[in-house]
Amino acid sequence: MSGEALLPFTRPTLSLLFEIGRFALPICIAQFASIGILTADLWMMGQLSTFDLAAGSLAVRLYQPFYFVSLGLLSIISALVAQSLGAEQPEIARRVFRQGLILSAGLGLCFMIPLLAGETILLTLGQSKEIATHARNFLFWSAFGLPASLIFLSMRFFTTGHGETRPQLNATLVGLGFNLCANPILAHGLFGLPSFGLGGIALATSLTYIIMCLYLGLMIKIKKPFAATQPFKRWWAVDVPIMKKIIQIGWPNGFLVMSETGMFSVAAFIIGLFGASSLAAAAISNQIAAMVFMIPLSVAQACAVKVGRSAGAGNLHQVSQYGNGGLFLGCLMAILLTGMIFIFAEKLGFLFINPTDSLSAQTIALVVPMLLITALFQLGDSLQVIATANLRGLNDTKIPAFYGFICFWIVSLGSGVLMAFWLKWGPVAVWAGLGLGLTLNAIILVTRWWRRMHLVNSGHARLLNVSVNN
Repeated sequence: MSGEALLPFTRPTLSLLFEIGRFALPICIAQFASIGILTADLWMMGQLSTFDLAAGSLAVRLYQPFYFVSLGLLSIISALVAQSLGAEQPEIARRVFRQGLILSAGLGLCFMIPLLAGETILLTLGQSKEIATHARNFLFWSAFGLPASLIFLSMRFFTTGHGETRPQLNATLVGLGFNLCANPILAHGLFGLPSFGLGGIALATSLTYIIMCLYLGLMIKIKKPFAATQPFKRWWAVDVPIMKKIIQIGWPNGFLVMSETGMFSVAAFIIGLFGASSLAAAAISNQIAAMVFMIPLSVAQACAVKVGRSAGAGNLHQVSQYGNGGLFLGCLMAILLTGMIFIFAEKLGFLFINPTDSLSAQTIALVVPMLLITALFQLGDSLQVIATANLRGLNDTKIPAFYGFICFWIVSLGSGVLMAFWLKWGPVAVWAGLGLGLTLNAIILVTRWWRRMHLVNSGHARLLNVSVNN
């Protein structure tokens, strides 16, 4: 392969783009269904009141860093499973899954503690006492669903690593259907049940994750190709070498995901200093950004599996083609998403706002410019998540995590705070700072990916940083 000097910049074929797209499509639908659960929660909050939306979105901001750091760490399961199957070692894929279950359960139990103390944490972060107190019940009921949601992630990444996307899609659709029914019942107290208000939305979501976890677990136990490996046999037994490998490769990716999601959470806290309408506007803008992000994220997850499986088989040419194909798709999707958000910005904002609410006019006045900024950073956001996934497929996670921290916490938040407070441009400027960091991170990581392909092709670097079976 060393003679193929064009490898780092190999142009993907149309058939390869369709292959990536076909694999990513069910993942994308499942991602939309998953984000649909949170979207339904936020919509339900907005129907209660804009104040409930502000308090609930703040509670979600506290919940999300714990969820997303776990997601980042556990997402390495799909790459490790794909690498093992590519190397024709299914027994290692099984061992990775079992340790993922133990790790996700442990993380879920540990992260319940700060959620149960959420009101105190919010007050310590300088948030309004009235809003923090109102968010308390939401955090309480959310805590009890966290372990199940993380176990579901391990199961989801295990099935994706096999190249099987339908089980997670079905489980997520079942969960979304249940959530849509349970939200109004528990929030408003229908059918003779007590009205839980904001806490009822969290309770409905916790029950949703438990149902999703049970459904996908059953599919893994009885369906091919998972059942043949007896995936749940002695799942509680700790396998130190595999557990160490998951943590060794996965923690930098968890740190990277936490850096990005934490950036949005801290930005929301900063924007919250400008008042309830600013906080509600940030919640709406972030939710819409998160929804459209599901599209490039799905391509990224597909690329991590395709690149990982090809790397496990030692096929450098396929690694390069799948990685570059994902980046190309990311560019196409970013152009389409940017145009859609520009055109429908105001209409998208009103999806989450009751026009008769007293804060609706102030909120929509901030939502529209925030969404226009969201449109502008679609290209950077798409490329950085796909490049990260390509590198994760090669177990290259530590340096990307460092770059992400610099771009998200120093460039994004630093520039946002500078523009908002020193230049006095207000809460929208905080949102603009996020786009700067995402774009810079995309430039760095795409360059790293192409350089990595060049070094491997010329014999100056190994294809896999760390082999799972070592």
